[in-house]
Amino acid sequence: MPYRNTAAFRINSIMGLLVMVGFFIALFYLMRGIFIILTWVAPVLLIAAFIIRKSVVINYGKWLLSTLKSNPLMGILAILLTGLGYMVVFPYLFLKALFVKKVDDLQQEHIRQTQGDLVDFEELDS
Repeated sequence: MPYRNTAAFRINSIMGLLVMVGFFIALFYLMRGIFIILTWVAPVLLIAAFIIRKSVVINYGKWLLSTLKSNPLMGILAILLTGLGYMVVFPYLFLKALFVKKVDDLQQEHIRQTQGDLVDFEELDS
């Protein structure tokens, strides 16, 4: 098939390129807005994660320290990326705390269903 040198082909190519550029500009502003919101909400989510399940936040800190001890370069990099990307890390820790709490609640419910609940009783005089 010969190459197309028609005006319609050029216009369609230019329109496709403009639509793609417009899409990426819109995506940029959408992501920018999300990250601005996360910048303000992230500290609150870290506090909420600590309240819901403090072991998640503490274990993340322990992981950072153990990475720093075992591989200093990766540990420093992980700490720097945590500091720079806190607006992503803190919501992750919040969601992980919620997930761990939900799993623990479901396990407790399963144990309660399989073993039964303890029943309050009174001693009767015989």
